[in-house]
Amino acid sequence: MKQLIFLLALFTALSTSAQDFKGLYGVGLAVGEPSGFSIKKFNSATHAFQYTLGYSTTGNSGINLGVDFLLHDYEFISANKGSIPLYYGLGAHVKSYENESQIYVRVPLGVSYQFKDFPADVFFEFSPGIAVIPSPNLVVNFGVGGRFYFDIKRAVKKVEGTI
Repeated sequence: MKQLIFLLALFTALSTSAQDFKGLYGVGLAVGEPSGFSIKKFNSATHAFQYTLGYSTTGNSGINLGVDFLLHDYEFISANKGSIPLYYGLGAHVKSYENESQIYVRVPLGVSYQFKDFPADVFFEFSPGIAVIPSPNLVVNFGVGGRFYFDIKRAVKKVEGTI
């Protein structure tokens, strides 16, 4: 059991060693197209990766899996408490339905509210895109959701302290 905990801690430490900003992973839910899980990992103060695992209900319904690279602008909208970044980026997604799959690229455009004293955010996102496989067509994703942020580095230090 100790070996399993050590390997888990080592894997987590390796995955966050290159990203010194916050050490935070945001995990939450989004409702829209697709609806499902949303994970966000900041690499710097303004750069993040967003991972999506959801279920699409429009058109051909199916499982949707994707990743987006996001840039955040904290200067456009100001807030008395917390922050309201606008974000934009580029992503690639796969939608699997029945006996087919669709691969598409998209441009996520969104706004989020990051609470000042609580490790969470809420967001709205609109993401137009274009399918490249099996045939070109327009894809529109949108969602409203929220994420709670976990400090993985602190958790790893606690696990290492118990081994």
